[in-house]
Amino acid sequence: MGRGTVAGSGEGKVRQDPPSARGLVNGRSVAVVVAVLVTVLALARCGGDVVALGRTDVANSDQTFRNGSFLITVTGLAYGVQEIDVDAAAKSRGASVYKPKNGQFIVFYADATRVGFGRASMPSTSSTLSDAAGRKYTAAGPYVGALGQGFDENQMPGTTHSGWFVFDVPESVTMPKTLNVQSDPHPGTTNPPTLVRFG
Repeated sequence: MGRGTVAGSGEGKVRQDPPSARGLVNGRSVAVVVAVLVTVLALARCGGDVVALGRTDVANSDQTFRNGSFLITVTGLAYGVQEIDVDAAAKSRGASVYKPKNGQFIVFYADATRVGFGRASMPSTSSTLSDAAGRKYTAAGPYVGALGQGFDENQMPGTTHSGWFVFDVPESVTMPKTLNVQSDPHPGTTNPPTLVRFG
């Protein structure tokens, strides 16, 4: 409101608002903007650390998708894995390689980028796998000291960890149909799993 028409004083006559009025209007505008930003941030943080806004319900295996407060990309897939090695620290404590109990490991390699508020970890064991016959398998582990497992560790916003989801399945399972990824496995959250399609 820098300029305004004075009512009843004839057309074309204008007056400048006094500086105090302009300052009051500008001050109110800033207050409204700040209030809106605070409200948006508060809504984004509803439900604890889970940010459900923009969540991806279904994704193809070559797409980056959002689940909870993580952006996740599946970077590789391995069948028939017969062992998972451990790091030197684990070996010094007497740990050995992990072997499948049901026939084979199927391993999904992935990157997870933290996009929420505060610290959070991408769990390696909260996801499930469905095969072509519709059978479902729960992720195995966690495998303490396993090489290449960057999940199950606290991440700050903007950081990316590489890790994997591993499933101990029969050797007859040769083609996964869907991988259901869930970054927050706690009951009652607003964060259902994302269905990742293969094939």
